[in-house]
Amino acid sequence: MQISKLVPVDIRQVWPTEPHHFTPWLLENSAALSDVLGVQVKLDEREHRVGNFALDLKGRVVGSDQIVIVENQFGSTDHTHLGQIMTYAGGTNPAVVVWMAEIFREEHRAALDWLNTNTNTDIKFFGISLGAVRMEGADQNLVAPRLELVCAPNDWEKLARQDAVAGAAGATPRNELYKRFWTKFGEVARTRGWTTGTAPAANWWSLSTTTPGHTWSVSYMIGGCRSELYIDTGDKRRNEYLLALLQEREPDLSARVGPEELRFEYLPDKRACRLEMRRVGPVITDEEQWDDVLDWLVGTQERLRAAVQATGGLPAGEPPEGWVSPAAEPEAPGVPEL
Repeated sequence: MQISKLVPVDIRQVWPTEPHHFTPWLLENSAALSDVLGVQVKLDEREHRVGNFALDLKGRVVGSDQIVIVENQFGSTDHTHLGQIMTYAGGTNPAVVVWMAEIFREEHRAALDWLNTNTNTDIKFFGISLGAVRMEGADQNLVAPRLELVCAPNDWEKLARQDAVAGAAGATPRNELYKRFWTKFGEVARTRGWTTGTAPAANWWSLSTTTPGHTWSVSYMIGGCRSELYIDTGDKRRNEYLLALLQEREPDLSARVGPEELRFEYLPDKRACRLEMRRVGPVITDEEQWDDVLDWLVGTQERLRAAVQATGGLPAGEPPEGWVSPAAEPEAPGVPEL
């Protein structure tokens, strides 16, 4: 067996132009985008009109009605394409926004990071670098695309793992159950302004938030359900500090949320932290419990949000020098996630 190495190829030798060669190729090869995102997507429309402009590609996440939009670019990223992406997002209400370019400038990578942190959590922004390669010494005409993820939301790996079970052929029976349950939940959540997104086919739903680093979320776990405030600012120590600020309010918070126990989870093996309430028992396959579970999730979200607001709002700030996290103390056993 002879071992060789990959060598880069000028993408213009493979696709002479972006609009007339690469974009049509990607439209016919959705699997290439699926591989880099880790979720099955199906691109089905090219040059989708948004006002007086035309979006390169539009499609959906397989097994859902979540819209995916893609803007392609040869060369380095620029402000013009960043503006186009925002225009297209405003005109299509997507769940996944992909910006693909040969070279990602650091300021544009930072812009996508900022959008993922500071905008509606129902929308995920991605940066993908575009290239082509061939085996050294091999046929000059035998090339392969090189798509590399350079920017993604912090929670995308978890989301991709769970949504991937839907597969290219469609959702599994369990995914269909989640989709139906969250559709019922979404009818209530939208009336309260908690989300503008569509029901996922996964075991949890991250709801909208306007405060960076804080996400309200509801989910099924192994052994029950969870209603929570999820904290992920991108920095583990700061996440623990913000949760500790909430924990200092525990007496007031507990008095306001009712009978459920408040749990302050520092999650030592993860970057994020959470403040949560749990209900032991319900499983998604028991449809007779759905109305009861729905009432519990809505009620706990209402009470938890109101309690946090009444006791000072969502915490902010940086840990002072010398601050020691409560996570240094042993944590009680948790409930495993699906």
